[in-house]
Amino acid sequence: MKKCVYKNFDNKKLKAAYLIAALALFFGGIAIYAFFRNLNMVLFRFFPKPLFLDALFIPAKTDSVLTSLFLFNLPDGLWFLSGLLLIRALWLENARWGMVYRGIFCAVALAIELTQFFENMPGTFDLLDLLFMGFFAFMESIIFNSFVKRSLVW
Repeated sequence: MKKCVYKNFDNKKLKAAYLIAALALFFGGIAIYAFFRNLNMVLFRFFPKPLFLDALFIPAKTDSVLTSLFLFNLPDGLWFLSGLLLIRALWLENARWGMVYRGIFCAVALAIELTQFFENMPGTFDLLDLLFMGFFAFMESIIFNSFVKRSLVW
C-alpha cells in the first residue's frame, strides 16, 4: 500500500491543521445553538440541559432570509464539514479508504436528514440543510483538490 507524503509540509502538521479546523467548525455550530437558538434541541431529550446555557441565549429575529439561514441551516453545514475534515485528517495517507469513509459519512448524514421528514423521527426535515451539506462538501473537495492534493506525493 502506498502512503502519500506532503512535499512541503509534515503530514502530522497537515493532519493537526485538519483536526483543529474540524474542532473549530464543530464548536462553531454549537456556538450558534448556544447563543442564538432556543435550545430545545433533540439532544436535551436525552441529556439534561446545562443551566448556564439560558444565560448565554441571545434572542435573534428570524425576519430575514440570511438570519434564518444562519440560525437553522449553517450549524448543520458546519457540523457536516467538521465530520468531513475529521475523516480527511484520519485517512489523509490512504485516499481510497478516506473516500469510502467520506461516502459512508455522507450517506448516514443524508439518511438522518431524510428520516426527519417522518413524524416519528426527532428533528425537522429541511431541504436547505441538504443544500448546505452539499455546498460544504463540494467546497471542501475543491479546496483539497486545488491546494492540498497537488502537494501530495503518492
